[in-house]
Amino acid sequence: MGKKMIVMILVAMIVMASAAGNRPFVWADDEAYWPAIYRGKDGKPAGIFNDVLTEVFKRLHIPLEKSVYPWKRAQQLVKSGQADGMVTFYTRERKTFSVATEPVWNIGETLFFRRDTSKACKILKINSFDQMRGLTLVDIQGAGWSKEEYKAHGIKDIVWVPTVESAFNMLAKGRVDAFIMFDLNAYNILSRKRTTSDVLQKGYQNIVAITPTFALLPFRLLIQKHSPFAGRVDEINRVLEAMQKDGTYQRILQKYAGISPLL
Repeated sequence: MGKKMIVMILVAMIVMASAAGNRPFVWADDEAYWPAIYRGKDGKPAGIFNDVLTEVFKRLHIPLEKSVYPWKRAQQLVKSGQADGMVTFYTRERKTFSVATEPVWNIGETLFFRRDTSKACKILKINSFDQMRGLTLVDIQGAGWSKEEYKAHGIKDIVWVPTVESAFNMLAKGRVDAFIMFDLNAYNILSRKRTTSDVLQKGYQNIVAITPTFALLPFRLLIQKHSPFAGRVDEINRVLEAMQKDGTYQRILQKYAGISPLL
């Protein structure tokens, strides 16, 4: 690398650091992804990601401005540069506009279906996306990982809905065959829905999960490439590592322990 190029890189880093100054890191994320990130009873962000990132930016002495939205909107805020970052899976499409830290947490994705469906035996044998061809699936608008997998494996029969609850409603009604979902969030929703007295109660009682976990996805803090914080990924990674070593990370996870799958 020539001296001129090195100077240009150093200047760019200085400019980015200067641009950040004391302004907060603007974090936008999902409002309904319990227990990872969700809107708390007070209307503010809550969950594992919130607790982890609050501590990370506290240690870096960087103010943190955080908000939660419908997932599709949160992603658009980051992509357009109106927010600095979000925590999610690093898809090919997201790599075009963001840089990523080491994993903040690994998310378990599980396949849910109705045990009383005529396709139950087929679904129980599924362990790859290839085996889902021929099924009608439901998924959330903005679900980047599964969308890329559907495309790669030629799966086209998908019903896209705005929320997790609306996806489960479709499954409870028997209008779709299966739904791939973050397991802990799904167990929370199903536990609540199974005890309600509405017309979908029986449908929810018949929804079960394939075990073990269908996929384990590393969720990272993705920072918009043009954000002045894009050059601080290494610093954030060092803090994440330190939190693992000093027990802070484990203490945060213990707050959300005790969640078990439905049978």
